[in-house]
Amino acid sequence: MSSSLAVALVTPLTGPAAVHGLTTLRAVTLWARDEQLPPPWDDINVTAYDAHPHPAAAMRAAAAARPDVIFGPYGQRSALAACAATDRVVFNIGAPSTRFVRQAFPNVVNLLSPHSTWTRGLLAAVRAADRQARRVTVLLASDDRALEVVSVVRAAAARLGFEVASSVFRPGRVMIAARRLPPADVLIVQGDPDDENAAAEVLLRRPWRAAAFSTAGHDGALTALRDRRDGLLGPRAWSPRLPADAGTGPSVSEFVACYQRMYDQLPAATAAVAYAAGLVLGRCVWASGRADDPHVLAAARTLDTSTLLGRFRLDEATGLQVGHHSHLVQWRDDVAHVVWPADRAQSPLAYPRSRIGVARQHAMTAS
Repeated sequence: MSSSLAVALVTPLTGPAAVHGLTTLRAVTLWARDEQLPPPWDDINVTAYDAHPHPAAAMRAAAAARPDVIFGPYGQRSALAACAATDRVVFNIGAPSTRFVRQAFPNVVNLLSPHSTWTRGLLAAVRAADRQARRVTVLLASDDRALEVVSVVRAAAARLGFEVASSVFRPGRVMIAARRLPPADVLIVQGDPDDENAAAEVLLRRPWRAAAFSTAGHDGALTALRDRRDGLLGPRAWSPRLPADAGTGPSVSEFVACYQRMYDQLPAATAAVAYAAGLVLGRCVWASGRADDPHVLAAARTLDTSTLLGRFRLDEATGLQVGHHSHLVQWRDDVAHVVWPADRAQSPLAYPRSRIGVARQHAMTAS
């Protein structure tokens, strides 16, 4: 006897994060069409619940419908509220944070490594290029992520021989904080896009050997800076132009082509994460032959595979994602090049940052 696998997606369908939520819904819908589950399941039914403006209420409504599986939602605050409102297993596809450790959220399956861990790759890339660099300065918004980012930066800096100075700014005070930052070899800025744009106007006039902004990895980031964006570094969870070995599901190019045929646009990283979550769920169902929470969670905890997103593997002690890692990209002539990790790099890190401007001047002179 055949049956349908019921998937509840709790995600913002309205409000400021709706673009991410709707992208997630499109990707999960595409996965549901493509996935082939073992008997008795012959199809997958996806129901979306709007997480805006009350994510906890949306999660309770989803759980009350008794779906087989729950995905969502996008955004750390929404995800924290939603996951705290249920004891169901939830695939965390939109809030990569150390807050979702197993000790606090034992039923959460994390698809992405914590966002703050991109700073480890940044410092490793700088150290590989420069054995003499010593000082790191960090400018952070006073939000839920500040302590997490500072902790990761300080731990990585201690291991690699850097000294760290940090400054936290309150809403509306980013320009003041930026002007007061001490000189350093490496600059790291963590905030929302508007704050980072404002900080960049001040900070990128200074001679940092490396400068990195948390939103700079996205296409269209900091475009108002024009030439000053060159050399800027930032994290990117996934790129449609960077191949990844896929032991489970389609390759990156196959997924991109399929998504474009379906929706007439390139998939964003949000879409890749959501689709990969479906692939991981499918592997868990195949491995256990069941779709109930205990069996899916047990299978996810031991699963070690790769998808179009990269590797999936959960840490045995914390439940955090340790298989997937963000890429570090560097902007040059309006193109973001992957420069770290070294084994995935599309081009070497241009270091120090001033080298890019000199290279452009030489090219213009030669032409």
